[in-house]
Amino acid sequence: MKPARWVGRSSAAREYGLTIDQIDYAILQGLIRYRDLGGHGVIVSREDLEKNLDAIKGFPERIWIYKSEAMKRYGLTRNQVELASEMGLIRFKKVRNPYYSKSEAVLLVIPDIEANLDVIRGFPRYSEWERSRRRVYVGRSKLRRNLEFHCPRCGMILRPPRDSRAFEAVWNGIMDASEALERIIVAHYRHAHTAYDRDRENIDMWLREEDLKEIAPNFKSYTSLLKWYLEHKHDMDEWEREHYVDTLNTLRSIAVERAKKHYTGEAIRLAEADGLLRRKQEQPSTQESTP
Repeated sequence: MKPARWVGRSSAAREYGLTIDQIDYAILQGLIRYRDLGGHGVIVSREDLEKNLDAIKGFPERIWIYKSEAMKRYGLTRNQVELASEMGLIRFKKVRNPYYSKSEAVLLVIPDIEANLDVIRGFPRYSEWERSRRRVYVGRSKLRRNLEFHCPRCGMILRPPRDSRAFEAVWNGIMDASEALERIIVAHYRHAHTAYDRDRENIDMWLREEDLKEIAPNFKSYTSLLKWYLEHKHDMDEWEREHYVDTLNTLRSIAVERAKKHYTGEAIRLAEADGLLRRKQEQPSTQESTP
């Protein structure tokens, strides 16, 4: 019985002692006719395979390489690889990403890279978009270094946190760097060297009797209101639940703001004692010390 004219790529690799990459390279070189069956794989011409078997056995056993691996191995940038692919210097295919199932990965042909390596290395390392982003990154890093300070209590050099509003204000040109540095120092002291982060969660500690009389007259504390709400919220309609949630949030906002104001003052006194801030006749408001 004569063997079938067409044979699956994987079966052909086993039968003829080849790698799948060698068969793929023969297909790319036009030595083997093939049919892509979509989700059912690839079949190749047995006649072409046997006719060119000696040449195919001389092909590299591996020809595909992930783009990220190729960049690292050959010292190339993403822009250089993508330009070479667009110009046809590197053949490629997209496959399912083995690490992130919802995205694609790109495989490149190793012999194409090596045959054109000098040309590819002569391409611009970065696109205009990448250069623009790089300039922004360098500028922001430089500004972050300019806003760093030594905290004697931590014994470390500290930079503004990534979410610092003071840093962003300087970056956007709406605040002076010296003013921003003061705010960053005060914010660090408030969080790291006072009880602010702990005490701001004790809402009743910061509320006054008149706050409750005005906002929640039927309750003597935030805690009692919260407990009552949790016990009865399933019996409320949507409007009533929203009312009590708004009341709780209002009381909480008042308490946190007072805690912040109190511990901002304490943070300023500590930073002044450590010589990081000049002593002032009037302490800045809470907003002035928020990074």
